[in-house]
This record gives sequence, C-alpha cells and structure tokens, in this order.
Amino acid sequence: MNEPAAGKSAVRLVAVDVDGTLLDGAHRLRTEVKEAINRLAASGCRVVLATARGPQAVVEIVRQFDFAPSLICFSGGWIGELDSTLMEAANVRFDRRLAADFAGSILNEAINQGVEPNVFTPDSWRVRKLTDEIAEEIRIVNLQPSVSDELLAGDIEPSKIMLISRLDKADIALPSIERAIQSLSTVAFSTITYSKRNYLEILPGGVNKAKAVAAFSQSLGVDLSEVAAIGDGLNDLEMLSEAGFAIAMGNASDRLKAVADLVVRSNDEAGVAQAVEEILTLNGDV
Repeated sequence: MNEPAAGKSAVRLVAVDVDGTLLDGAHRLRTEVKEAINRLAASGCRVVLATARGPQAVVEIVRQFDFAPSLICFSGGWIGELDSTLMEAANVRFDRRLAADFAGSILNEAINQGVEPNVFTPDSWRVRKLTDEIAEEIRIVNLQPSVSDELLAGDIEPSKIMLISRLDKADIALPSIERAIQSLSTVAFSTITYSKRNYLEILPGGVNKAKAVAAFSQSLGVDLSEVAAIGDGLNDLEMLSEAGFAIAMGNASDRLKAVADLVVRSNDEAGVAQAVEEILTLNGDV
C-alpha cells in the first residue's frame, strides 16, 4: 500500500468535484477518468459528484457513465439524483434556497455595479442578457439559460446567484459587491464564495460541500473516516478537510494541497484515474 493511504479506513463513499477535477481543462470527461469512475462504482463504492453546478448542468456528464452517480449541486445546497431516462431531478434529499427579497437586493447591487447576475434553481438558469462571460459559461456547461428581465418572476427563491464579471474588473467589482452583500441584515442567511477569480457565488447560509457530504454519508450509514474526497478548488477545502481520505489534484492551490493526504496528477493528466487506483488499492480491489 502506498504511504498516503497507510492506516486509512476502507473507502465506501467517494465525493468528486467536477470542474478542474473530474473534467480536464477543456471541460471534457477523459476516457481514462470515465473508465476509472465506472470501475470504482462497480466495486461497490458509492460515487457522488460534488459541484457548484446545478443538476441540469451535469446531465451530459452523468450520461457518459455506466451508472447513475448521486449529486451534490450548488456547492452543497441541493442533494439528489437525475432520473435515468428523462434526466430530470429525482430523489431529492435536500434543497435549500435564498429568500426572494434578499435575492432581489443582490441582483440590484450587481446590476448597479455593471455585473450581470445569473439566477439558478434546480431546473432553470436565468439571465437578463448574454455577455461574453456568460457565453463562455454556456460553452463550458453545454446548457442554455433563459433570457428575461424578470429574473425573480413569481417570487422565485434561487438556489444560487452567480455573478460573472469581466476579468479586468473582477478585483474591483466583485469585492465591492461582496462588501455590499455583507452589509445587509440578512447576510447570516447567505454563503459567499469564489469558484473562480471572476465568479462570485451567493448561496444559502451554512451551505458548503463538506456539510452536504457529511449529511449524505450519514444517510447511507457511512462514517466520514470511510469517505474519500477529490478536489482542486477552494470551495473543496472544507470537504477535503473533513474526509477520511483527502485527495488534491495536481492543479490545486497550495492551500488545498496542504490539507490533502495525497496529491495526484492534474486534471489534464487524468489525476482522478490515479486517485481511483489509490482507493481501489486501499480497498483491496486491485
């Protein structure tokens, strides 16, 4: 057994981040990674994709596997699955939302500062117009948003609001919006995080991947010591910190690598396939 896995419990649940981890830099699921994840599931290990994306933005990924992985979406705000035929949300275990009035305040602040908001629910993505940055997000997730001036029509309670700024404005506009949100009396009911330098995400309070993985594992009767987590971003930090076997990608930040038991190859080098081999070896399945 390799040293990073020495003394670890056998793994019964694996939580895998999507962008920057499962997918390569071109946002593709490499054949080597797909086959490794299929092997992992076939070995009896439960696989859950833990992502900042919504359920509809992982449909094309889920379709490529030989099994139906469980999903932690919106960085922990939604837990469920996709129906195997219709690819619609199913078996929803958790669904937390932002209050509509609080969401409206966020949208007003973003628009006033020249940043176009993206409003997400488990089955929708709404924008006011298509900026270059939103067009790039469309290309990445292979999903089209609805374009409407009524982002909160019918008092929609969003699962997530994502603010994508131009890169040259990110270091000024987004921190300014973040400070404005923090000044609101309802800030305790929100979680603010950056999934990329120019992506500011506002989620319901207390939401993160670690809490979702803990709740999901508990529902399965799996101890956190039997959970492996694989990620690359700072929104994976809590998840890796609490998992029994923490695996950071080679392209992860130094901060994430510092809490990892194992650092594997980058996402462009099929690092998840290497992680799966380590897990299968630990479990005695190779």
